[in-house]
Amino acid sequence: MATLGKIRKHGVLLVAAIAIALFLFVAGDLVKGGESLFQKNQQTVAQIDGEDVSIQDFQKLFEEFQGYYEIINGTSLSGEDELNRVKDEAWQTYVQNALIQKECDALGLTVTDAEVSEIIKNGQSQLLQVPIFMNQQTGRYDYSLVQSFLTEYKQLKESGAQMQDVYEKAYKYYMFAQKQIRNQSLIQKYQILLSKSLISNPIEAKQNFESRSNETDVLLASMPTSLIADDKVTVTDDEIKAKFNEDKEQYKQILETRDIKYIDVAITPNDADKKAAEDEMANAFDQLSAAENNTEAGNICRLLTSQVLYTDILKKKEAFPQMIANLLDSTSVGTVSAPKYDAMTNTYYTFKVLDKQTEADSVLYRQIVVAGADEAKAQASADSIVNAIKGGASFAEVAKKYNQTSDSTWVSTVQYQSSHLDTDNALFVTTIYGMQPNEIKSIKLSNGYNFVLQVLEKRNPVQKYNVAAVVKTLNFSDNTYNAAYNKFNSFLAENNTAEKIEANAEKEGYSLMPYPDLTSNRHNVAGIHGTREALKWIFDDASEKEVSQLYECGDNNHLLVVILDKVNKKGYRPLDKESANIKTILMNEKKVAQLAEQLNGVKSLADAKAKGAIVDTISHISFASPAFISATATSEPLISAAAAKAQKGAFVGPIKGNGGAYVMQIVDKTKTADKFDAKQEEAQVSQNHLRVALQTLINVLYLQADVTDNRYKFF
Repeated sequence: MATLGKIRKHGVLLVAAIAIALFLFVAGDLVKGGESLFQKNQQTVAQIDGEDVSIQDFQKLFEEFQGYYEIINGTSLSGEDELNRVKDEAWQTYVQNALIQKECDALGLTVTDAEVSEIIKNGQSQLLQVPIFMNQQTGRYDYSLVQSFLTEYKQLKESGAQMQDVYEKAYKYYMFAQKQIRNQSLIQKYQILLSKSLISNPIEAKQNFESRSNETDVLLASMPTSLIADDKVTVTDDEIKAKFNEDKEQYKQILETRDIKYIDVAITPNDADKKAAEDEMANAFDQLSAAENNTEAGNICRLLTSQVLYTDILKKKEAFPQMIANLLDSTSVGTVSAPKYDAMTNTYYTFKVLDKQTEADSVLYRQIVVAGADEAKAQASADSIVNAIKGGASFAEVAKKYNQTSDSTWVSTVQYQSSHLDTDNALFVTTIYGMQPNEIKSIKLSNGYNFVLQVLEKRNPVQKYNVAAVVKTLNFSDNTYNAAYNKFNSFLAENNTAEKIEANAEKEGYSLMPYPDLTSNRHNVAGIHGTREALKWIFDDASEKEVSQLYECGDNNHLLVVILDKVNKKGYRPLDKESANIKTILMNEKKVAQLAEQLNGVKSLADAKAKGAIVDTISHISFASPAFISATATSEPLISAAAAKAQKGAFVGPIKGNGGAYVMQIVDKTKTADKFDAKQEEAQVSQNHLRVALQTLINVLYLQADVTDNRYKFF
């Protein structure tokens, strides 16, 4: 009872304590939930129809596309522009698949595993036409190679053996191809379903054929709008406003954009940098001239960090930079070319021709690899094999004793000449190219192994060169960079507002450039590499008229500052953004109207020519494709339409076109040799309808899905 009394006595405090505890518990969850939500937002690269797209999912798809291009090209992707192109392709694929998948789910359309397997079995996808799945003999897709690879991969995986990178890359690609084949098959099914609702008919098919096969030759008199000066035409603000309201739907933007102004300082070498580069190249020339052998010449290239790595082998001309290749035939062996500057590559270069020879372009050889308890025993075994084969023993039988095959391999110059070969590989190449057909020889490599080699055949003799080249890019020095940085930074410190920069940039030698309607799906600012941080600032942090920090960007050779001039929200664009464009359109329309008025009452081409018209013959005009008029440099659909309608001998006009006013004399009406095939024509018309419908549909689905693209935050 005493305890209960104490509880009653402190009841209010106890309830308050419990309330506080509950609040802290709930608040803790709210904080955790907030952190979770924040982390989720930090990982969201996009939204499609309200569904978040995680950066992990998109990154995975991008890496799969990257792997695809590396497999088909046989080399890694490099360079910001190339990687951005693949990112865009991955993004477009992701969005299209997501939009179509939703429609197919609603319709009950699916692609079964059996259907995917059948496509893979028959190689009915471009995704399967890659080197790893190609039969080297036939050059065609080989399903048995896919089966063999999957079996080997599974066995290696189950055995716990260390997986080679090539296996992992190939398997990842196979899984990517399988997934994309499923997506592409689903889209194809959707297209087929859609195509069944887009039919043609005999009348439309006949019209389509005639619009293409009926052709007209005309004599055309053109009055280009350039005949009327701009100051002879007046366009009022009321007319601009009326035109804007008339075509308002054309001025609706679906993405928020930014108008910016920026100063880009591109740092380039100065005279002192050029002098230093010329001195360095003169030193390279002297050293190459003094080099007594190939090894010394190669060491000079290495020590001077030449862009062209030296390997002591013969190469074809195209293996060298173009400016050097152009001089090889005219440079004798032992001669060092005087230092030169190549503006196309921005490089200084000098080179020494160490050797010239006519040598086979490709060699067929086979080998036996010999190891031993020590180097002496390995050498003895190799010598024994060479002697045995020279004495008449079968190469294949000897190879079998060493648990090796006697398979032969073709090697061509192009396979190795662009690579920097180490000493062992250079020795290997030099040896087989120096051997005669059926010759046997052994070589010892630095790893202790001996190779017994036999050349079977040599083909296609070509001119080759051994060249030691010192090639250096003309770069600016740290002093040059620091001077440009300090000068620009000082300018920005004194001019720290948009108004001051706009007023003083030109006086200080800086160009303030406008860039209207920048979108967040751009990969950089104004085409300058390495400006993602600036892009994030523009779309996430900046206010109108705010000035950014100084960004060091480009390929470490640009300085950038940005002013956010205006934020353009989604929806109808303001009239002032389009008034200049509308004024141009109205001026053109008024000029065309004036020219058409001048041609009113003209009854002949001679009359038109007297008024300043340009007369020309235009042949093979059809209704299906707009006529291009060279006198006005425009395509004119109305001329095609009028020509198709008019009878031979008729005089037609005036016609108000896009680039001027016209009159024409119908010279001839002809038909092409094409034969009308009703079924084929109906199918073509239906296909045309489907193509337009699909593009329209994707656009509609995109707008309905309210796609948000935040890739700029991550890439």
